[in-house]
Amino acid sequence: MENKNPFKAIEPDAQCPVHLREELISEIDLIRNSLQVVEVYAYDIFAAFTTFLTGLTPHDELRS
Repeated sequence: MENKNPFKAIEPDAQCPVHLREELISEIDLIRNSLQVVEVYAYDIFAAFTTFLTGLTPHDELRS
């Protein structure tokens, strides 16, 4: 019996057109840059939120 693998028929070749490669790289760069912007603003929002919460909690000096 012949061992036929049905997935061999849908397996792509290793060649990728140059324009497609450039588009994929630009999309990856766009996602990376967007995540860096989100990280910067999310960190600032988290720091501001924790500072706000620290101001709401009573300090140890005020308890005694």
